[in-house]
Amino acid sequence: MNVLRRFWPYMRPHWWHVTLSLLATLLFVVFNGAAYWLSASFLAALFQGGLDTGAGDGTLNDLLKQATAALLVTDTPQGTLLRAALAIVIAFLGKNLFSYMQLWYISFVEQRVIKALRDDLFSKLMRQDLAFFQRERRGDLISGVLNDVEQFNLALNKSFTKLIRDPINAVVVLILLLAVSWKLTLAALVVVPAVGSVVLLLGRKIKKHAVRVQERIADLTGRLQEMIAGIRVVKAFTAEPREQSRFHSLTGRHYRSSISQERLRRLVIPLNELVGVLIISALLYVGGELVLVRGTLASEDFIRFLVLLFALLTPLLSLGNVTANIKVAEASGDRVFRLMDSVPTLPTPAHPKPADRFDDELRVEDVSFRYTDDAPAVLSDIDLAIRPGERLAIVGRSGSGKSTLLNLLPRFFDPTEGRITLNGTDLREFDPNALRRLFGIVTQDVILFHTTIAENIAYGLDDVTSDQIREAAMAANAGEFIHTLPEGYETVVGETGALFSGGQRQRISIARALLRDPRIVLLDEATSALDAESESAIQAALSRLTEGRTVVTVTHRLTAVKDLPRIVVLEQGRIAGEGTHAELLQSCEPYRILAESQGLVE
Repeated sequence: MNVLRRFWPYMRPHWWHVTLSLLATLLFVVFNGAAYWLSASFLAALFQGGLDTGAGDGTLNDLLKQATAALLVTDTPQGTLLRAALAIVIAFLGKNLFSYMQLWYISFVEQRVIKALRDDLFSKLMRQDLAFFQRERRGDLISGVLNDVEQFNLALNKSFTKLIRDPINAVVVLILLLAVSWKLTLAALVVVPAVGSVVLLLGRKIKKHAVRVQERIADLTGRLQEMIAGIRVVKAFTAEPREQSRFHSLTGRHYRSSISQERLRRLVIPLNELVGVLIISALLYVGGELVLVRGTLASEDFIRFLVLLFALLTPLLSLGNVTANIKVAEASGDRVFRLMDSVPTLPTPAHPKPADRFDDELRVEDVSFRYTDDAPAVLSDIDLAIRPGERLAIVGRSGSGKSTLLNLLPRFFDPTEGRITLNGTDLREFDPNALRRLFGIVTQDVILFHTTIAENIAYGLDDVTSDQIREAAMAANAGEFIHTLPEGYETVVGETGALFSGGQRQRISIARALLRDPRIVLLDEATSALDAESESAIQAALSRLTEGRTVVTVTHRLTAVKDLPRIVVLEQGRIAGEGTHAELLQSCEPYRILAESQGLVE
């Protein structure tokens, strides 16, 4: 019920199509009941040579017989059969027409709901902080947005139409059965608890298997995404056979889980049908005795009872399958709404202060940080002040906490202890998006999106002109190689920018940062993975990016920062020293060791 309650708001905006679907459902039920009733009348006319016109006792059965006779009976048996056949054709035509209309209207709602669910879930993911994406598996996130949403919606919408249609259909047929013979009908109702017990028994197991199937799909999605992203490493280490084996193992696990689920789902209808047929067979014997031996039931009524009884099986068996669908929807819905209900750990204040200037200082005050409560501290007791226009380097060995400290400045994470202030105001009092507009970030691992160069440079900005994009590209030393491309700035860069070299990708990312005109530039190992020629071009581009701006550079390569007036040394998450290159060689042992390892000490 909780899943259904969460699902309803997505269907409510489409109430008109839902109403039309319900109306078509009611008309389907009317024509369906008429089709089976007329089929019984046709059989009676065929085997008895005519139709019973009713006993005149005023019962529902009698009234329906009179109406049927008035509609079908003619002067000749052939004429009666012809009318009965035509009436059956019209009834089944109406039944199938309204069945199609009902499914069409609900299919429209189904696709709209899938879109709305996916949009909401994606928006929710975009509001999460970096810690969320480090905590969750990519496969779970991708599978949640794509597969879980679709499975949840399909299973629930299929169930929705049947939950409305089949009970009404069953009630109508049941009324007709009671009208024909209430005694036989009451005896036949033992089908319902028999069918229900089978459904409940299988339903619990189906949900367990459905959860496993969704988990296996998430495993497959995550592995596929990881393998495609790392295909260069796979090729370099000739690991194709190993990757094939691992993928085959995952598909095998998915296959076994799916087979187990489908075995149970497909068992619902035949088991229900078997139970129903066994009971109906017993009723055939009892009813036959009433007709042939005791003479208390008319043969036409018995024929009509049998036809309607088999008609009752259809909605009952369908409802059994609905239970299986609901269990699948429940399993998928739990996964979807688990992601929906994830609460960001970086709350936005109700009344954020404006973050449109940097004219005092960016200060790190006694900050400690750990990624999770039970993880070791990555940073401890960091105290640091960064002034407008200053050029500052943060250096240290790998794992010393340099990049983590850099990520705290634009508030990708909040400190575990202490605080970071901008112009004396705690970063928690700003809207994170407004705060980050002050920063331009260039990292070692450049991420470009599968779109044009121009769109990558202008990423995140509105109302940017082509001239501004070109100026940024020229300032970043990217204009020259872009002009050599056949489509120039409209060239699609490929997945993650795979069509370009590392230096070219880096220059595009610098152009992107330049176009934002940031107050503070953060450089995270921006040139560490480049060759000498590319690094020279990048350094020239970085000089233009950093001119007149506050710059914080994180690197382990001292040659790039040894001439800066201020260098901060991190060692095991703590500040081990601070000063110029010459001062640190004399006063900071970790820095001197790092400099010696890079040949900077004679």
